[in-house]
Amino acid sequence: MVRSEGRRGFFEKKPGKKLYKRGKEKNLLDAAASVLLVLFALFIVSPVIVVAVRAFSEGTKPFVDFYVWKPVYLRGLANSLVISLSASLGTVLVSVLAAYVFAKVKFRGRSVIFYLYIIVMMMPFQVTLLPQYIVSRRFELYDSPGAMILPGIFVPFAAFLLTQVMKSVPDELIEAARLDTGSTLRIIWHIIVPTIRPGIICAWVLSFTEQWNAVAEPIILMETREKYPLAILLNEIQPGDILGFAATLMFFLAPLLLFSFFEDEVMEGLGDYGLK
Repeated sequence: MVRSEGRRGFFEKKPGKKLYKRGKEKNLLDAAASVLLVLFALFIVSPVIVVAVRAFSEGTKPFVDFYVWKPVYLRGLANSLVISLSASLGTVLVSVLAAYVFAKVKFRGRSVIFYLYIIVMMMPFQVTLLPQYIVSRRFELYDSPGAMILPGIFVPFAAFLLTQVMKSVPDELIEAARLDTGSTLRIIWHIIVPTIRPGIICAWVLSFTEQWNAVAEPIILMETREKYPLAILLNEIQPGDILGFAATLMFFLAPLLLFSFFEDEVMEGLGDYGLK
């Protein structure tokens, strides 16, 4: 009995050694995976690092002494901000109203109009460039920021996104609000907007980024160099242009900081409504 108990105890120690060995191997694999992920992340952000180092090389301080910036880059940055902010804010305003109609107002032909929105959204932007050019000429907006701001306000993606978000608002909440006020605009502003705030911020951030990165539209709709956004002027950077590299870094940082600041709202706006 003693010998059998000894043998049983001897054999019982082996599973413990195997578990210890497996745990050690798992820790090594986790460490190796972490190192690979860090290296991959550095590889992804390496262009930004190179641009940042190049922008601050040779003793220039573009973010401390703004007067050393070339006026063309400052003007391009201002143009990008005006176009992106105006178009994205206008998009949110129009899309909230359109989304309320699509999600909460029942009328004949609602589904047909909404499907047309989806079809337009799926079209390549090159298809709509010619109509935008013709409209800008007709309304005398050609070669002005309005040529990009006006079409940017009516981008269908934001209306589609906010329609899906607004469907999550209970109809009972809207009906209860109608007992206090008969104004639809008050209901939208005081009830719906606070309820779907993450979705609105998400739509605004995505719309701003789309306008900020636009390249083909300003080339077609503008011809004066002083009115170009920064995305177009970056193509003119010559080798050794330190201030050009600083402008490139600023172009990278603007949407990056925007996404970092509103990360929770963007993820909540997409995730909570099954859109992520």
